[in-house]
Amino acid sequence: MTDAQGRLAILGCLVTAGAALAVTILISRMASDAGAPMIWFLAAVMAGGGAVQLALAAALGQLGGTLRMLPFAAGAGLLLAGPMALGYLAVAHVGAGYIALTFAFPILLTWALARLMGLERADPRRALAVGLGLAGGVTLALAKLSDLPAGATGWLVAATAMPVVIAGGNIYRSRYWPTGARPVALSALTLLMGGLACVPLAMVLDGSATGLWRDAGLRGLVGVDVAVFVVQYVAFFQLQRLGGPVTLSLLGPVAAVTGAGGALWLFAEPLPQNFALAAALVGAGTALMLMRPSPAARPA
Repeated sequence: MTDAQGRLAILGCLVTAGAALAVTILISRMASDAGAPMIWFLAAVMAGGGAVQLALAAALGQLGGTLRMLPFAAGAGLLLAGPMALGYLAVAHVGAGYIALTFAFPILLTWALARLMGLERADPRRALAVGLGLAGGVTLALAKLSDLPAGATGWLVAATAMPVVIAGGNIYRSRYWPTGARPVALSALTLLMGGLACVPLAMVLDGSATGLWRDAGLRGLVGVDVAVFVVQYVAFFQLQRLGGPVTLSLLGPVAAVTGAGGALWLFAEPLPQNFALAAALVGAGTALMLMRPSPAARPA
């Protein structure tokens, strides 16, 4: 694969995964509005997406060494399910737009951790790209803060904690990616483990899961979300393999811009002020990041 083809593949995965992430956030708001037990909803979607991807990985011949991948998948699944559970619980209180905006912040944390751990070389151009992406996310988030409803402060804090765990997950997957493992198989196992990790929390917070299956509308949302998860995480893990943890974290600002726009369209959540400026900053940061080959420490 040439450098140009590699950058094109990274861009395609970045846009696909970022847009799909925004869609899953919007679907979580729909599920919450419909009265879904939210952690059971997340568990069903993660497990369903993982099962579909497992079949896809088997068809592609990627399931060799599955047992060796399970410890990695258990850690990755927990680091994935944790922030998602926070987001699914908070979406009813702070809105889909703000949940989407929080995904703009892991980029700076990921970059800082990657530099400290030697996964990222010193590169002023990439540092500027990170800064532009973060500036776009901060522009959106600060404008959104003034629009939050009264009494949402606790949920706001919980939602804002998500980026810390997300950044840790980005680093974990790059640092411990099993040698020779393929992205579809790892994605499948990670989603299955993440779904399993949600079950104890769902039993405590939601009680019975029967409410998720009695309503035809909720069953439909589960099915749609499973399909989106399959697309999202195939692109997500391929992006991690090709671009490394910092390039992967650029999907957060992409999702923030897309999700804020979707929240306006679907739920009449108003766009934050300076939305156009924020979108331009995110676009500039993404383009600058892709102008040079991705650095160091790609998984084998």
